[in-house]
Amino acid sequence: MKIALCLEYPIALHGGVSVLVETLAQEFTARGHEIVLVSPDAPDDLENFNSHNQIRQHIQIVSGKFSIAGAKKLARQIANANIDVAHFHFGGVFGWGNRFPFHCPMTHLAALGVPCFSTVHLVVELTEGYCGPQKPFWFKSLMLPLGWSGKMQQLFHAHREIAVSQHDFKKLCRWYWPLKNRFTQIYHSRLHNEPLAQNLSREKIILNVGHIAWRKGQMVLAQAFAKIAPHHPEWNLQLAGYDADDISARQIRSLIAEQKLENRIFLLGDRPDALDLIKRAAIYVQPSFWEALGLALQEAMFVGCACIGSRAGGIPDLISENENGLLFEPGNIAQLADALEKLIGDETRRAQLGRAAANSIRERGMTAGQMAENYLRLYESSRR
Repeated sequence: MKIALCLEYPIALHGGVSVLVETLAQEFTARGHEIVLVSPDAPDDLENFNSHNQIRQHIQIVSGKFSIAGAKKLARQIANANIDVAHFHFGGVFGWGNRFPFHCPMTHLAALGVPCFSTVHLVVELTEGYCGPQKPFWFKSLMLPLGWSGKMQQLFHAHREIAVSQHDFKKLCRWYWPLKNRFTQIYHSRLHNEPLAQNLSREKIILNVGHIAWRKGQMVLAQAFAKIAPHHPEWNLQLAGYDADDISARQIRSLIAEQKLENRIFLLGDRPDALDLIKRAAIYVQPSFWEALGLALQEAMFVGCACIGSRAGGIPDLISENENGLLFEPGNIAQLADALEKLIGDETRRAQLGRAAANSIRERGMTAGQMAENYLRLYESSRR
């Protein structure tokens, strides 16, 4: 099968959506399928990309530039590559020009007889994504019918739209109920089956992995740690990820200075060895305000780390309270501090939750291979 994987962001950036598209490309290629990548990557960047050998053909786009004429042109380019299916990846509900009718290439590809699929990698609120976040609520309300109709047209021309968590799936079905039969849910993953490592030497580290940003909630985690730090001098907090917004990183650095925690809270920056950090940490925390599922959380559970997560987005899809982890309300510093206290003071409980977490990920088939198989079954259903 020849599959077009369509991404609005450069795949070589290794962002969350990019990593998942790269994982799909690897899995599909290993099964003998051909990949056409549609993305804004420059040819030179793609040459240096680790997985460029898995890409049979590349169609370069200008990200964010979609007109009716441009959408038709891109649709023809993709169709002329003689593909069997086109799979569009959305960072949110809106993307690929779908906030305006006829601006999304999926509409025109379907008219050319090419089955189209889409994955929404993050669902927040109904009024999010079709106009600038700085716009007032009255403006968003005024523009909502236009955005909703554009989204509905895109859905009408999709064979299926995939949500990555039950939380996101239920929201999409509710918001776009006339076409709720278009939606399905597949857990995403970049994990590969391997035996569960036994007796990992866990250090007294509380860890979070992810770009530093308000929606990821690292400031809440830093504040919660600051509350308990005097009682647990042997523990430290490590935050691994690049600064996605200056405000969040600056606030954390100010807290570190004010609380004199320079030797207790560490901003590690972007780390290619993030999985090694996860394997060393005793506690992993996902304190997000918004989260589709949480790839790093999924990985931490997979390797048997005791985990704490907020009740945001798809995180409760992964964590069942007191069964394979602990949960707290997003932004609630006191609840998070209490959860940290419980796990810091009970090594046996940490080990129990870690084993349960690892088993839950494996039992539910949350692996890259299973994700690819689920997608391929959908693709095959469109060809019958």
